[in-house]
Amino acid sequence: MHNYSLARVAKLFGTGRNRLIRELKQRNILDHQRLPAQQHIDAGRFVTELREHTRNPLWNNGNGQLYSVAMVTPAGVRWLAAELGLQIKNMDEAA
Repeated sequence: MHNYSLARVAKLFGTGRNRLIRELKQRNILDHQRLPAQQHIDAGRFVTELREHTRNPLWNNGNGQLYSVAMVTPAGVRWLAAELGLQIKNMDEAA
């Protein structure tokens, strides 16, 4: 199963990443750190992936910085389209 970044989902909906994130925050789907509410993770609409930032050797004594990223599942893409009243530009991408 392939999950989608918020930027990719915005592109599927024909809108901008920042605009989509703002709307999801207003609806309390994402929190202030752009992570999904637990109820949406439990429902299978979102997952979080752990990433590591290693570009700045001064951070964390050169050990990098861990952070989480929200990813949207295919079911989440379809749910968001219905929730926001948007059309998916390429349905094959979200199937």
